[in-house]
Amino acid sequence: MAIEKRMYKIGDELAPLTKHMTQEAINHFESSGGAKGPSQFTDVETARSTLGTKGTVASGRMSLTFTTELLRRFFGAEIYNRGGTVDMRFLRPVRPGDSVTFSGKITGMSKEANGCRVTVEVTGTNQKGDTTAVGGGSCLVPSGYLPAEE
Repeated sequence: MAIEKRMYKIGDELAPLTKHMTQEAINHFESSGGAKGPSQFTDVETARSTLGTKGTVASGRMSLTFTTELLRRFFGAEIYNRGGTVDMRFLRPVRPGDSVTFSGKITGMSKEANGCRVTVEVTGTNQKGDTTAVGGGSCLVPSGYLPAEE
């Protein structure tokens, strides 16, 4: 199978990724990590007493997972899984019923011994236009996946 070579440029935008948050998805995510029993993510009463909110919220780990999905789709799983990183800050809660769109753009590129480190800025925005998360990631793209330099 031939390796697909790809150009990267500062300013290139990543195709946005939109996730529609449901309580069922939040519960499934929490239970997949081994969580058992009520929490501020899965139970309204626990959320009220723990966080003082009217209802449950999605954990920041969900937004982190969606950011990783955005970057894996952009770079390709084969590349991202070997050389990718992500770092996000969570600014506003994401609640059941929210739609959150993760978008990004390339902000930096630096040559390394075995490829090019591509740095990406990422933002999560809900359906109201509120920023829910900011941060970024990077990926070491091996030389074999880059076009030959002229």
